[in-house]
Amino acid sequence: MTPDRGHPKQREEIKRELSAIIEFETRDPELKEAFPTVMDVKLSPDARYAKVFVALGAPEADKEAVMAAFHRHRGFFRSELARRLSLRYTPELTFVLDETVERSLRLERLLEEERREERP
Repeated sequence: MTPDRGHPKQREEIKRELSAIIEFETRDPELKEAFPTVMDVKLSPDARYAKVFVALGAPEADKEAVMAAFHRHRGFFRSELARRLSLRYTPELTFVLDETVERSLRLERLLEEERREERP
């Protein structure tokens, strides 16, 4: 799937609704305890496929288990989207772990450590 430039309104609607579904409709304790946040949605050019980038709010969460839970429940998320949004096609969902925030925090810590070492 190539990065999309189009569908901005559809992407935002999907992101907003998925966020609400994950927060209020999900019953899976694995997902609830990880405090996931939908960071971005990338749609294929024909809008039939969506990559959903999620970040986990609980750093101690088992990332593999949480992503497996997303994979297990993707049909539920897709059917909820179909119910809530009037789209020509409800995209097939692929969930991807977004570690951008985690990486930036790690980089910030490393820079701070280096600054401390430089001080006399």
